[in-house]
Amino acid sequence: MSEEPEENQEEEYDQELDDQDFKNLDEVVDEVQELEIGSDEEESLNMDDYSIEDIDGEKEAIQMSRQWYKRIEVDTWLTKLHMATTGIRQKDQYRAQSRQFTKNMEVTGDISFFSYSPEDLAKPYKERKKEQKDKTYKEVIGFNISFWDHTFKESVIYQEALKHSQDYEPEEFSKLLKRIVIKTFTELKRDKKKEGHAGRWRGTLEESLLMSINNMFGENRGKPRPFFYINLPGFEYRIALMRTHSIIGDRYMFTVPNPKTGELTTFRIKGRRFTPGKDFRVYNAETGERVAEIDDRMLNVGGRTTIRFRSEPEFELLNRSVVFRRVLILFAIYIRFMKENNKKYRHIYKALRMKKKYMRAIKKAKRSKDPAKLQKVNMKFEQLQRKCKMIKSISVTNSEMTLHYNPRRIRT
Repeated sequence: MSEEPEENQEEEYDQELDDQDFKNLDEVVDEVQELEIGSDEEESLNMDDYSIEDIDGEKEAIQMSRQWYKRIEVDTWLTKLHMATTGIRQKDQYRAQSRQFTKNMEVTGDISFFSYSPEDLAKPYKERKKEQKDKTYKEVIGFNISFWDHTFKESVIYQEALKHSQDYEPEEFSKLLKRIVIKTFTELKRDKKKEGHAGRWRGTLEESLLMSINNMFGENRGKPRPFFYINLPGFEYRIALMRTHSIIGDRYMFTVPNPKTGELTTFRIKGRRFTPGKDFRVYNAETGERVAEIDDRMLNVGGRTTIRFRSEPEFELLNRSVVFRRVLILFAIYIRFMKENNKKYRHIYKALRMKKKYMRAIKKAKRSKDPAKLQKVNMKFEQLQRKCKMIKSISVTNSEMTLHYNPRRIRT
């Protein structure tokens, strides 16, 4: 007897959901997760990204917009043997300066800025000398290990995985819950005049599993589609940064709204092929003009990425944009995690799609009316689920759920 066509099988599958074919092993639970705000790990649940304490820092950020940086160097470290991470009370000092620096955050790199002298900037761009490092300004990279390090037993993701230990091995399930939260701050030692600018928050890149999985299933090929929100001090709108469809290589997109006019400008970050590192070119998506380059030096210790901006006069206004620079800086930091993050989404997609194979197998076993065969199928997929090769659903922590609050919801 020939097997039924795949389309008919899927129709039968839809009809039999009410018969609880997914009972016990992969029962789909569609109840809304009850939020327990404050019971989670991190302090940022109790505040907005843009806090009163960042106002002074925003004044400095506006002052920075008068600068035209030709080059920015993002250096991520493999070790903690650096000035920014040594010192008995340095983490406490960062936390004292900004609540954005939460208890599970580690300093994992620094950011240096290179600009032309005022004299060179007044000359035609082809006559300018090499840009010089700004010795008065530097930033550090803060990385929240509690959302990423699945080997850290006290981390948010491992504790979340423990809640599902009846179904999955926590060591395996926690790998799928990893989420990137990156922030940048001004370095502590730069505040020599005691004006309160040291340790100030400069921007956040936060990954959304919800949006990433939504985009990945929309692609319908299982290609990783990571999605990030970017928040900047003083800028009232979140910026969405996402990986989009490309036949070969990586392509990321983001659109910046003008707060005064509502005018939108879209940029494309396109990966370059046949280079030793993860190199990208940044284009104005509407005009096709190349406006910046991101050079990832793969072979250096740790990871150094250089952002270069165009020097021609027509790009001066864009180069002075704090928002545009911030997005590229945060993206440059993310490059170090790109490969591992894409691998995570491939795993999630395959594990969620495995439910379809289970449904077919269990239905076929039921039709045979052979209890031994049915038991064998259940045992096989229970083992797959235990090792997270099949999962009922992916879950997110309360801290991500707050990312998706309706800002126009009725408040009590």
